[in-house]
Amino acid sequence: MSAHKDVPPASLRLDDFEDESKSANGHAKTTLLPAEPPIEWPTLEGEPPPRMWWIQDWLGPWPTLTSGAGGAGKTRLWQAVATSLATARPYLQAQVKPLKVLSWLCEETRDEVWRNQVAINRHFTLRMENLSNLSIVPRQGLDNTLMAVAYGHPVFTPLLEQLRQQVNDLKVDVLVLDNLAQLFGGNENDRHQATFFVNAIAGIVRDRPFAPVFVGHTARAQGSEYSGSAAWENACRMRWYVGSTLPDQKPQDEDEPVDTDVVYLARRKANYAPKDWMRLKYENGVLVPEGSVDAPAESLFRNDVAESIVLEAMRKLAAVGIFMTDGITSPDYLPKQVMAKGLAAQHSKREICAAMNRLIGHGRLKRDIIGKYANRSAKYGLVIV
Repeated sequence: MSAHKDVPPASLRLDDFEDESKSANGHAKTTLLPAEPPIEWPTLEGEPPPRMWWIQDWLGPWPTLTSGAGGAGKTRLWQAVATSLATARPYLQAQVKPLKVLSWLCEETRDEVWRNQVAINRHFTLRMENLSNLSIVPRQGLDNTLMAVAYGHPVFTPLLEQLRQQVNDLKVDVLVLDNLAQLFGGNENDRHQATFFVNAIAGIVRDRPFAPVFVGHTARAQGSEYSGSAAWENACRMRWYVGSTLPDQKPQDEDEPVDTDVVYLARRKANYAPKDWMRLKYENGVLVPEGSVDAPAESLFRNDVAESIVLEAMRKLAAVGIFMTDGITSPDYLPKQVMAKGLAAQHSKREICAAMNRLIGHGRLKRDIIGKYANRSAKYGLVIV
């Protein structure tokens, strides 16, 4: 028999393509799995249970994809998220109870994980002995392929069984797999292979709520949110995007330096919640969400003042017939007009831009028709909601 007989059941396994597994008529044997029974409707009485959230509107027991360019901060972010989940410390949102979390970090060493964890512990006021629910496996330099392709078909490797056993032995609630380029050995543009892989990982646990999290890089194209087939997003119920700007935000003016300490986290696909975003900033080696209880009071005060400045500037300029826009190339670009008219009150152009984006994200500003051009086509700009 094949050396891969311990591969977990699936529609296709490496055994199916071995010569010795062929039947007498020369055709490959296929393992027939017992049929999954349909729902028995009479057993479902009353109201269904409420949907479970471990981070309200951000993370629940279903596949979640996190995408972003290399170096955007995805691994650091998820180590902090995993720590907060495992210790019930508030981070992106308040936590209800500690969860069991397992992370496979395929491009990290033990010492790098250690350094990051020291900073995270300091932020959450934790000690190493408080991390009993957090399991991190640094796998730099190891073969991390969970699924490959044989004779044009996706097949699992024995490593998947190792992962399945570890997840179930530890009773893991949240599994973080970082990153897809290491773990997925198929064609990322093939819809069937991508869906096959996500579904297989989700099926590692069938008897309790379970959230597999897939961390992957985006394409190199400017502004890209994706890499490979759209099936990655379609197969996951939630997708987070991590980047130095919001995904549909245009680049800053050339004279505006990029703040390398700022990272945006956007909820770009959410089957059970509206889209949203938040701004995080590196503080002592940890990405800290703006507006959290741990953010400096002075920083929060400046943000509030900047938002008030934007709203007041819009009212003043509208009174004299100047309507502003978030289009960065327009002469009426809001941050440019606020600075040019001397309405910024000691705030930088970047702070005004960030305030504008927060107000848009929170629904206090929106793009709407503000008039018509000479050719009678609609003219759009920002208005206060």
